[in-house]
Amino acid sequence: METNGVAQGLSVFAVLKAIKRRKLYLLMPVLLLTAGAGIYALRLPDRFRARVLIAAEPVIPSHYLTDRVDAAATANVQEQLRAVRETLLSPLVLETVSREFKLSDLARRRGPGQAMEEMKSRIPIQVEGPDTFSVGFEGENRQQVTQVANRLAELFIERTADLGSQRTAQADSFLDAEVERLRNQLSQQEESLKTYKQGAVQELPERLTTNLKLFENLQQQAQAKTDQITEGQARRSAAVEEIKALEKQGMLDSPEQPHERSTTLEDLRIKLRQLKAQYTAKYPEVEQTEKEIRDLEATGAQGGHSRGDPSPVQMRYFTLQAELKSIDLRLKSYQQERSSLVSEMKNYERRINSSPGYETALGQRMRDAGFTRTRYEALFAKQQEAKLDQRAKQSNKDVAFKIIEAAQLPSAPYSPHRRRIVLMGFLASLGLGLIAVLSLEQMDTSFDTIEEFHKFTSLPVLSAVSTIPGTPDIHPVKNGNGALSRWAAHKLEDDAFTPGQRRDFQERRVAVIGDPQSPPSEQYGILGLKIQQWMNQSDGRVLLVTSAAGGEGKSVTAVNLSLALSSSLEGRVLLLDGDLRRPQVHKHLGLNPEKGFSDLLLQSDGDVNSYITKFQDLYVIPGGSEPVNPVGLLASRRAAEIFAHLRKQFRFIVMDSPPIVPIADSHILAGLADGVVIVVRARRTPRELFRRAIESLGASNVLGVVLNDVEYGDTRYGYAYEYYQRHNVGRS
Repeated sequence: METNGVAQGLSVFAVLKAIKRRKLYLLMPVLLLTAGAGIYALRLPDRFRARVLIAAEPVIPSHYLTDRVDAAATANVQEQLRAVRETLLSPLVLETVSREFKLSDLARRRGPGQAMEEMKSRIPIQVEGPDTFSVGFEGENRQQVTQVANRLAELFIERTADLGSQRTAQADSFLDAEVERLRNQLSQQEESLKTYKQGAVQELPERLTTNLKLFENLQQQAQAKTDQITEGQARRSAAVEEIKALEKQGMLDSPEQPHERSTTLEDLRIKLRQLKAQYTAKYPEVEQTEKEIRDLEATGAQGGHSRGDPSPVQMRYFTLQAELKSIDLRLKSYQQERSSLVSEMKNYERRINSSPGYETALGQRMRDAGFTRTRYEALFAKQQEAKLDQRAKQSNKDVAFKIIEAAQLPSAPYSPHRRRIVLMGFLASLGLGLIAVLSLEQMDTSFDTIEEFHKFTSLPVLSAVSTIPGTPDIHPVKNGNGALSRWAAHKLEDDAFTPGQRRDFQERRVAVIGDPQSPPSEQYGILGLKIQQWMNQSDGRVLLVTSAAGGEGKSVTAVNLSLALSSSLEGRVLLLDGDLRRPQVHKHLGLNPEKGFSDLLLQSDGDVNSYITKFQDLYVIPGGSEPVNPVGLLASRRAAEIFAHLRKQFRFIVMDSPPIVPIADSHILAGLADGVVIVVRARRTPRELFRRAIESLGASNVLGVVLNDVEYGDTRYGYAYEYYQRHNVGRS
């Protein structure tokens, strides 16, 4: 009795089955809403529309500006179209039309404000092309809408007759403003180009070759200075090394130290010789040194001091020192000159690198200026042409708008679109119906087929009984040769019921008697065979037929199963109505008992046989009157004694019982029975309720399930039943 929660799938096959099964939920919205849409469409009055086609010349003539179509011209055209709406929907035009065509009844019915809005809603203004638009009028009278549309166009033309001069003035104003704008733009661009050239004269493209040559010269000069610096540094290093060597020889340790003045004079003389070797006599430093020597010599003559001549080593030492100072001066000068050359090289390098960018910018500026000049010259010529046109047309002024197609009498109403309304209503109702069907299908958790039941639980399906029709097949069944089939002959042998009685039993869903050759009757026969097999294997005597809740066909199953067993089982079969609260067995069999099973339980010493009624080969104990305490009666010792007596008296007992979930009667009767069969009604019993019933009953003697009210035509094996119906139970 294991169950699982497999959900129902939604496939095309399932959708078609759902539509077929719940076709009323689909047909009712379709019929009602489609009919409602049709009635609504038929009650709508016919409305006609007449249009007048009007041409509007551009605000700025296109032959003035051949190279510029910008947002300004488009905006002006749109402004004129807005002006059209303002002119046509002005109170003066609307009041004139309303008065001339006696449309003032709107004002009496709805008030002046609402009447004006109603008039505006009936005047469609629609752009038909770049230079054309239509003005229309809508109403229920086709002649009136034609006349009103033409009158609206006439009033519009009358009110816009003076737009020709305004248009010309606007065009002149636009051209003047555009020429002045281009003139200023051209002047600014030329001035900007001139300023740009002056500010970047050295970076201009034509200076690129010169800059490259100058840059190469500067590189050569810088390299020469670098070589001179290298040579000077080498000479300085040699002089420094020689001075250090002389100092180590003790040149400065002479015993006779010359006078300080003599040393200074000698130094100046050495310095003078070095300067004269490099510079001319008019060099300022040379002249300053000679003056210092003369001053020192004059001072030495007055003081009477004398000194000896320096030695050759000292002379060399002093010469090297003077040469070292001279080298340092030259190195400093060379480095300054090289730094100046490097700075100037960077300046030229920047000019060379920026030349392509300046060339691009300069070319763009020159192209912009040339384009502006071309436009200016062309527009200036157009301006002169426009002035000539204006002077030529002063005697014959143009109009801004003209009617190119008057309104014609409409041949058919433009609304309502009745077919479209009905179609939309049908589609909407069809969608609503499908949504309702699919919603109900998704919310339905009942079992539809045997496969769905097998996916939900491991309990076996003992029989799948199709829907029992309300009318039986009362004609003899014959095979293809015209003779009665063997099974039909067996069924109809010793038939004690008239066709009318069989029809009554069929209406009470007793298919075994009402229509013995029907598929439901055959399924009850198959169920009886399975029960006999269970009897032979387990020696069971009492079978309880119950269901999860009411209305699932447990009493019908118990009655048909009992009748099938009574006709095929050797021995007596008893049908006991154990539903003491709502007994139904006697209603299906058409019995009118005076007493039943509840009365037997109340009588402690009553004879069981006096409560048994015979129906054909079937013995029946009806339910009887409703007791006060059914649970107490079923759980009493009297009930156990009665069942023990009945087991001895009958070969097999089929017991109908109340449903499992709402009351406890079935739980007690399941303990008195040898086997339990649970009836499940397709598309009726919810899965959750079935699971609750199985869990609540908790019986280990459940044989299986009878799936009731199954539609074989919707299953994949339905062809087998169709074949049976066509070849075995076809009408004669």
